Amino acid sequence: MKFKANSQNAEILAILTAGNSLTHHEAAQMGIMGFTARIQELRNAGYNIACVMEKHTNKHGKTIKRGRFSLIKGGSHE
Repeated sequence: MKFKANSQNAEILAILTAGNSLTHHEAAQMGIMGFTARIQELRNAGYNIACVMEKHTNKHGKTIKRGRFSLIKGGSHE
């Protein structure tokens, strides 16, 4: 499935296909508020996207976990 060039899905896909990964927080900083919905749409379109939980220290000094999403090599349906 092709996504419109200016769409959030296309923006996320460009980052992931370049070999980079993305968290919900990073996506929000880019103006993508429905990040998990966009990831699900990409998965539904046939892209194999993995999520690895990583520890992060928040601004209050508390250790939390957040998901880092990346495209599995050969994970595109194209």
